[in-house]
Amino acid sequence: MFMRYSQVQPSVFCAATIAAGLAVNAHAITVDGTLDGAYGSALATQTINSGFGDSTVGDGSSAGGSELDAAYGLIQGGNLYLFVAGNIELNYNHINVFIADGRSGQNTLSVPSGSLSAMNGSVFSPGFSATYALDFNGGSGANGTLYTDQYNLVGTPSTSFVGGVALSGGIGNGNFSGIQIGLNDVNAAGVNGNSGTAANGAAANAVGTGLELAIPLSQLGNPSGSIQVLIDINGNGNTYLSNQLLPGLPAGTGNLGNGGVLNLGSTPGEFFTVPAPAPEPSTWALYALSGAATLFGLRRRK
Repeated sequence: MFMRYSQVQPSVFCAATIAAGLAVNAHAITVDGTLDGAYGSALATQTINSGFGDSTVGDGSSAGGSELDAAYGLIQGGNLYLFVAGNIELNYNHINVFIADGRSGQNTLSVPSGSLSAMNGSVFSPGFSATYALDFNGGSGANGTLYTDQYNLVGTPSTSFVGGVALSGGIGNGNFSGIQIGLNDVNAAGVNGNSGTAANGAAANAVGTGLELAIPLSQLGNPSGSIQVLIDINGNGNTYLSNQLLPGLPAGTGNLGNGGVLNLGSTPGEFFTVPAPAPEPSTWALYALSGAATLFGLRRRK
């Protein structure tokens, strides 16, 4: 016997519809250095103009400037996704990404080897215990290579080379043992080169190209909560800090220099937080169907 449409319990119909919609509406992210809508709003926006110059060429070399415009992030599908809007001059300037995933790590940086060792002695903000870091640098202009080192800062620190992303016109991506890296280095907008003056936040948030990462949560101790992140631009050899940090520093701050060593011990909150992951769409779908079945059973027993 066929059931007429009017006989279908509304709760079952609605729940099934929601479940189906959620199941196909997963946040899709392609790690290619171009901002995906799934990231939502920026978690940190640059506050000051760059002391490392302003690239206006837009040819992927970022000749003349390096900047951090805004940062985005989310946790899903077993990965921490980060998108850093901006550009890096491919003259072996560095982008450093420090992560605190909730484990006991380092408030004062100490690594045994690698270019990040030039930053040993760096002090992070109170409450920021760095557990993991990635260090990016590249040379030979728009058709060069972006090199990446990773640092485990929990227990006995260790350093390893991740890989090199070959660039064409400043654009490239790669997957190295599960760590996905994408760079689109064509930005010529965002903040300008009037070092330390207040940046145009709307212009910074309008930048949709830069460095993008997917880091397996297994590399971060499989955290279930939120994750804290600090990003900076450092000079050749990590020996001269710019004023480009995310979160941004107060207006009037010029390049930090300081031999490339951070001194944030008296600067609280110099990090942004990627929220704890929401339940995956499939989980929500199961909740919806489970609730619908319960309601249907209650109605049948009346």
